[in-house]
Amino acid sequence: MTPFLQLTLTFSNEISFQSRNREISIWDSRNLSSSLNTISVDASSGTLMPLYDADTDMIFFAGKGDNTIKYCEITDKTPYLQENSVASTEQIKGAGLVPKLALDVMAGEVNRILILTKSNVLPTPYIVPRKSYKEFHDDLFPETPCGEPALSCDDWFSGQNAQVQCTSLDPAKRKKRQAGTRTIGSKGDNQTNCISSTKEITKPKETSKSVIQETQDIPQTSKPEISGKDTSNAIPEQAMPNKGTTDKPTKESTGTPTKRSTDTPKEQSPSLTSANKPVTKVFTAVRQSKFKYLKGHTLHKSLHIDNIRKLYHGVPGESDMFYANQTRCVVPVEGAGGLLSVLEFNKPGRLADIGTPVLQHKSKATDYVWDPFNDNRLAVSCDDAKVWIWNIPEGGLTETVTEPSMYLRGHTEKLYFVRFHPLASDILVSSAYDFTVRIWDLNDGSEKLKLTTHPDQVFCVAWSPDGRYLATVCKDGRVRIFDPRQSPDAIKEGEGPDGSRGARVVWALNGKYLVITGFNKLCSRQLYIYDVDNLESPLYIHQLDFNPAVLVPYYDDDSHTLFVTGRGDGVVHSFEISTDHPHIFPLSPVHFEGLHQAISFLPKTCCDVKKVEFAKGWRLLNTTVEPVSFTLPRVKTEYFQDDVFPNTKVIDKPVMTSAEWFSGDNTPPRTVSLRPKDMKLLSEAPVEAPKEKKYESFNPDTYKTDEQKKEELLDAVTKKLEIKQSPLPQDLAEGVDDDEWGDD
Repeated sequence: MTPFLQLTLTFSNEISFQSRNREISIWDSRNLSSSLNTISVDASSGTLMPLYDADTDMIFFAGKGDNTIKYCEITDKTPYLQENSVASTEQIKGAGLVPKLALDVMAGEVNRILILTKSNVLPTPYIVPRKSYKEFHDDLFPETPCGEPALSCDDWFSGQNAQVQCTSLDPAKRKKRQAGTRTIGSKGDNQTNCISSTKEITKPKETSKSVIQETQDIPQTSKPEISGKDTSNAIPEQAMPNKGTTDKPTKESTGTPTKRSTDTPKEQSPSLTSANKPVTKVFTAVRQSKFKYLKGHTLHKSLHIDNIRKLYHGVPGESDMFYANQTRCVVPVEGAGGLLSVLEFNKPGRLADIGTPVLQHKSKATDYVWDPFNDNRLAVSCDDAKVWIWNIPEGGLTETVTEPSMYLRGHTEKLYFVRFHPLASDILVSSAYDFTVRIWDLNDGSEKLKLTTHPDQVFCVAWSPDGRYLATVCKDGRVRIFDPRQSPDAIKEGEGPDGSRGARVVWALNGKYLVITGFNKLCSRQLYIYDVDNLESPLYIHQLDFNPAVLVPYYDDDSHTLFVTGRGDGVVHSFEISTDHPHIFPLSPVHFEGLHQAISFLPKTCCDVKKVEFAKGWRLLNTTVEPVSFTLPRVKTEYFQDDVFPNTKVIDKPVMTSAEWFSGDNTPPRTVSLRPKDMKLLSEAPVEAPKEKKYESFNPDTYKTDEQKKEELLDAVTKKLEIKQSPLPQDLAEGVDDDEWGDD
């Protein structure tokens, strides 16, 4: 920090809102009449504690009672304070900055904060990712104070002034100091005891938020296992941190650089040991992914359906609110009797102001879903304890319809949701306020199975990819797996998300994992991943943001990509689900124009593989339904990207009848190739010749002396010059002889 800059952390009174906001201000000590810049943080009551690192000009802010650590970079130019990232942690009781001499510089660790919580001291290293940590990176670590005093107390009181001398953090240059000893002497003694002479600290290259990655390391009672796998080549030069997100592991896994353990005995006070030291390769979570830089965009306006009048926003949170298939979509609209508008995709454009035909129920519609094997059949759950089954005529509705083709009766309270079986035809599952989950056969409208285990509201159910099991998330904070044809009781059970705001569950990685979206006790939206063989605790918890809307997930089996978004969001978050710890890897979020109410994804067979489109859906806004596309940037788009598009499941044709499934059959789904006949495989594309090596001073194969480079330059210039024997054009021009000049 420039010696004239000063920082203040204060509270401001906003009279119009009757609240006190915490502020961070930076001042020029030569002119204290007004601050250079002021940042409004939040309205929390805890005083912010600043932790400043003079070597990197990074300043961290932590408030007592907060759950986040903010950090900024201080510059001598406008805006002076550059906000970077916010890292979430447990509730903070206190915080301190570890001296630079204690950092693991050979692991790229530029700062470490010790966070005091209720029962632990949590070290939080801030690490700059580099391709290799074999050499010391002097651009990150300028000389730092050596830890020895420059003056004794008598010297200072006598009026002397001196600067603390500095030392290099390079392990090869740094002199080993004897632990626990400090020598205070005269000015001459200080010059002997310190390592380097006093000089101005060299400024490091600007360390921006684009290269800072934050990890958390919790004290452990045993030394963590270190994976021998070398992942240094997978580390990008710049790793973008996710703003407002926290990766909070809850289960120990080998090969991870930072691990959390709750096995510390109560009688043992938490302290830092050598087992807590982060290993060198801390970026195992920064992985190369084909889908990392996915792009999303809205398709042409000519495909949009506009002028939706009076969209109904009161659909319960257990419903996804908006569903689409390859032919049409269903949208809730305001009006008595639970009105649903069915819109045809082959009739885009502006809807009429009045007279739009709807499906009219006798009570409020709580959820609705299309039959995956019949684009004309719609199941609607209502708060009159009945499931309404509609058959939409070909070409869409021409008039308002009030009588369904079938009712399903059996529940005694209003329903939450309905879901179709993914592989067998005519099978529907429903749940209601009577805390039961019922499975129906739509051939005759009969109830076949009933699950009565849940003691409270069921937020969501999800069929396994093979159609054999049901996973449920309940308001009692438990996640359960059922084999409904074998027993009405859960075969597996474990702790689910905290809170009672709602949750969703999907199966991932061919039914080996469960991914749940929910809330913690602080109403923070989180993603939980479970191993289906052990539901006692989640393998990993990823904190996303603070938002009251329930996250609705969509999982793509082929790419292992999870899309999540909520009502009122303007962004679709994407993650790669993997068997590697921490199992949830953030991909590029997709920001759309305006806020949407919901997104409904289409089957993979609807994607245009020639444009490398791996996901497609429809997005519902307040007055519009618009198509959206998710693509990957590729170079050789003329080839079929067989590394992105494996054989996909056929989800629009059943593999079993309802009778076969109820009798115990388990037929695997069929698969089909998405490859067009006129496209060649990318894996069969001819291999390009290797590019000519660029000059590398450290590579003896490409090293050239100054004389060699000079000769090559002269040869290149000479080759461009051609020696012509023919005369120049001006020599061929006819002139005037001397005797032709007249005297006049």
